[in-house]
Amino acid sequence: MASLLSDLDLRAEDRAATDLCRSAVELVRPNQLDLPTPCAKWNLGELIAHLVAENRGFATIAVAASRSAQKGDAVRFGLGMWRPGPPDEITLARFGATSEAVGAAYADDAVLDLPVEVREFGTFPGRVAVAMHFVDYLVHGWDVARSIGRPNPIPEDLAEIALRLGTLIPAERPDDGVFAPVVPTDPDAPASERLLGLVGRDPKWSGA
Repeated sequence: MASLLSDLDLRAEDRAATDLCRSAVELVRPNQLDLPTPCAKWNLGELIAHLVAENRGFATIAVAASRSAQKGDAVRFGLGMWRPGPPDEITLARFGATSEAVGAAYADDAVLDLPVEVREFGTFPGRVAVAMHFVDYLVHGWDVARSIGRPNPIPEDLAEIALRLGTLIPAERPDDGVFAPVVPTDPDAPASERLLGLVGRDPKWSGA
């Protein structure tokens, strides 16, 4: 993973994926928060609460890494800051601001090489954190869009990039793990469908 991402800067792609996800979230009405999603363990409100918490976490670790580099002291956080808030209208309204915070936190080139601790997954260079956020929000943008009956929003060029980052996605998928089992797709299927299958989504899934 380190060799694959050693010189990679996916901040522009991450911004595009985050904007894609934000566009879907902004279409969600408060009375749709109980809708099912392709993430079997979450309804739509819970998924959006997860996204807001992830934005908060990714932004916080980057800001903390920058301060640690300047002051020479390490700052560590528990998993609590990654814990989602309530799946309600207030959390829904916070998505936009937390998305902007992620972009601002990684704006400095130096952050890409600073170590950041991402949840229970481990410590990585900032550029790997950006790549993780990119894949996460690209796929979750699809989750949100399909939950409210919108078409697949994933651009094929971004899907191709995400597929090349397959080392970020665990090959082993325990039942209680982050990723669902791989859904087989046609090798000649569009890149977005192959990406969805790789992360355990049925590309034909539709909610509303």
